[in-house]
Formats: sequence, structure tokens, C-alpha cells
Amino acid sequence: MALRGFDGALGGRVNAGDDDAAYRQGYDRVMREMAWARQHGFRPSERQLVVAVTQALKVYATARGGKFVGGQRPEWLHGRADALRALLREDAGSSDQDLA
Repeated sequence: MALRGFDGALGGRVNAGDDDAAYRQGYDRVMREMAWARQHGFRPSERQLVVAVTQALKVYATARGGKFVGGQRPEWLHGRADALRALLREDAGSSDQDLA
């Protein structure tokens, strides 16, 4: 009976629907930013994408561990990392100059 007050604090996840929405927002934001960057002539190198994925995954792991990170939900950060990975798979940053 004494543990009733801790139910919210120990629950961890608020709602699966909220997690899905946060994931989609993180994913969509990266894709929107990349589209804007491409329109303005910027194409990140493969190295830049790998660094961005690595940073996103580190922050996601930290947030999943329970630390507060920049006000974003962990699933938002997960969506961001997945979007960067998708861009890397599409070979969005490679060009002939990167291979030289």
C-alpha cells in the first residue's frame, strides 16, 4: 500500500502511442533537415553521417538509461538515429570526391 505513490515514478514508459509519435517526429525532422540541406547544395560526407549516427546513439543510450537529455524523449532520439542510418544506407553522402 505504501508503494502507491511511486507507481508513476517507477512506470518508466508513459504510453506506447506517445513513443511512436516521438519516434516519428525525430525521424521526420532529420529527413526534413536533410531535404533542406540538399536544396541548398550541402551533401554530407559518409564520415559526417557516421559521426552523427554515433552521437545520436550515444545520446539515445544515455536517455534510455534515465538521464535527462535536452528535453527530448528517448524514442525521439531513436527516430533520429534511425533516420541517419537510413540516409547512410541510401549512400546520401557519398560522392566521387569522397573516394579520392
